[in-house]
Amino acid sequence: MVKDGPMPNNYTLAAMLSVSSNLASINHGEQIHTIAIKLGEASSVSVSNALINMYAKAGSINCARKVFILIQHRRDSVSWTSMIMALAQHGFGEEALQLFENMLGLEITPNHITYVGVLSACTHVGLVEKGRIYFKMMKDVHDIEPTSSHCPCMIDLFGRAGLLAEAQDFIKIMPIEPDVIAWGSLLASCKIHKNVELAAIAAEKILSIEPDNSGAYSALGNVYLACGKWEEAVKIRKWMKDRQVKKEQGISWLQIKSEVHIFGTGDALHPHRDAIYETMAKIWEEIKKMGFVPDTSSVIHDVDLELKEQILKHHSENLPLPLR
Repeated sequence: MVKDGPMPNNYTLAAMLSVSSNLASINHGEQIHTIAIKLGEASSVSVSNALINMYAKAGSINCARKVFILIQHRRDSVSWTSMIMALAQHGFGEEALQLFENMLGLEITPNHITYVGVLSACTHVGLVEKGRIYFKMMKDVHDIEPTSSHCPCMIDLFGRAGLLAEAQDFIKIMPIEPDVIAWGSLLASCKIHKNVELAAIAAEKILSIEPDNSGAYSALGNVYLACGKWEEAVKIRKWMKDRQVKKEQGISWLQIKSEVHIFGTGDALHPHRDAIYETMAKIWEEIKKMGFVPDTSSVIHDVDLELKEQILKHHSENLPLPLR
């Protein structure tokens, strides 16, 4: 289109950036950013908002910040919301909340997506009381009804803080029917705080909605493992087998220039497997010298500690590290 057809306008560029965001491809996004600069469209609010979103999803939070700063006098509610969401997703909870307060100070009205970012930020920072205040403000001040995006944030907020009973009570009174995500948030917190009884309830609720949800079985099994209940964890695996519930293999991927590398746990098919495993072993030893202690409690295999560490070391999320 750029070579032979009409020049893209700000709407076209924003749409192209949205596609790059969904692919989490920073290389493609940067190329579109360069085109936008050459065409004089980089300062467009719609393009800038798309750039913030693209850089955030690609993991480049500093680039997202720079774009946000450059449009200081042209920001709309989407600009503020995009940046708040980006900061919350990357763990900069306090900065996200400060940005939200600045937004309110300028009398810019937040929308339902803004509040997802705000409540997520409260969760990351552990600000339970602020989370309560903002959740109430959402309805009372801005007339935004809580949705299936907001309620799990509150469950997660209470759960991470160890307020599991309050998280359960919230599920009972929340204005919408609790779904898999809501119960999944509670189940995840049960592992952190080793609450077997509540984990079983949450898993049962998930399976009543989605009987073939392998994640619920795995999460409940991990809670049992974290609590040292090996027999119960093995039973979970047996139930999955008896009910023919298959756990999908987790994969991770990494893009280097134009090549995408895909990894699975214990991957034996990657063409650079030997070099990756050798480098991963060196990284593993170095971080252990620095004080890292592998958490082997979630490894269900009845094997010795050394082999459990091997399983963790070759997890799909770790294998891309040597290529970075």
